[in-house]
Amino acid sequence: MKTYNMSFIKTNGLTSLLIFISILFIVSFILIFSFFATIQGFSTQDKIEYITQALTTIAIIIGGLALIINAYYTSKVSLDESQSLLTQLLAGTLAWDKNIENGINCTQINPQEIVPERFSQAIEQLGSEKIETRFAAIYALERIAKDSSKDHWTIMEILAAFIRENASVNQEYEGEPRESSKLPTDIQTALTVIGRRDSYKDPVNQKLDLRNTDLSNADLTEANLSRAILGGANLQWVNFTRANLSEADLSVTYLCGSILYQANLSKAILAEANLQGVVLRKANLSEAILYDANLEGAVLCDANLQGAVLCDANLEGAVLCDANLEEANFEGSNLQDANLIGSNLQRAKLTVANLENALLSTANLQQANLQEANLCGANLSGSENLESQQIEQAIGDRTTILPENLKIPQHWR
Repeated sequence: MKTYNMSFIKTNGLTSLLIFISILFIVSFILIFSFFATIQGFSTQDKIEYITQALTTIAIIIGGLALIINAYYTSKVSLDESQSLLTQLLAGTLAWDKNIENGINCTQINPQEIVPERFSQAIEQLGSEKIETRFAAIYALERIAKDSSKDHWTIMEILAAFIRENASVNQEYEGEPRESSKLPTDIQTALTVIGRRDSYKDPVNQKLDLRNTDLSNADLTEANLSRAILGGANLQWVNFTRANLSEADLSVTYLCGSILYQANLSKAILAEANLQGVVLRKANLSEAILYDANLEGAVLCDANLQGAVLCDANLEGAVLCDANLEEANFEGSNLQDANLIGSNLQRAKLTVANLENALLSTANLQQANLQEANLCGANLSGSENLESQQIEQAIGDRTTILPENLKIPQHWR
């Protein structure tokens, strides 16, 4: 019976000791691992070496402590058994050490490795019925586009598709020059993200497709929509102030009431676009294509239309004072009642253009082609570099006001 009691005490003591030591070692490991994981300035290899050394030292200390505590329970524990216990503890330490590197590596996940998961979640949330969830998805996609260059363009195309799907042109109001309802905020958010993207990451020859969308009342101030396809879009009352629309396709778009102050429309295509009342002051329209465009009442003061094509365009009542119209093509266009005071029309082509009652005083008409242009009622007083042969080719009458150095041609009378 005495032997049984000693055996029980011995077994129970060792069990308790092992549990205590295991807990102590685990707590020590967690504390040390957490401490080194948060320290900045050390490489992963350095952290592994320091943690290994620390744990080995602690294991030796705990092993020694185990011998002392075990001796307290029983004096009959042999040296071999103590050494065996210490060996087990050290073996456990080495096993922990082998896994330390893997543990640290797991805490330092490469952002590229989690992009697919973030991407999938964002796409799923983009289809949510809750607008706040769609907001979060759009901004999450923007963050992924910044973090992952290879996903940049895919995300821009997804956002463009989201806009096309949820903001298509309402055929009922197509072409009506009136202010429409407020743009949905999630559509505005998607446009903002697209507009401020890093365009240097855009693939060569790839274009944003926003055709046939209803973006009326959008705020696209300073947005980058260079080379974007916006054909047939409703862009009424949009704020394009200082926006980049160079080489964009804006054919057959509705821009009535929009503001394009200082916007870049260089080489943009605006064929058959409706630009009634549009503010294009100081805008860059050099080499832009505007044939058959409706610019009635548009404000183009100080705008640059050098080399622009405005064949058969309607510019009735348009304000083009001090505009650069050098080498612009106004063949067959309607410039009736237009204000061209101080404009530069050097080498401009105004063949068969209607300039009836237009204001051309102080305009530079050097080498401008006025063949069959209608100058009836036009005011050309003070115009510069206008020659008699140019007037001879034009059509006018006694209501036409010419510079003092020129006389009314005989066929005008």
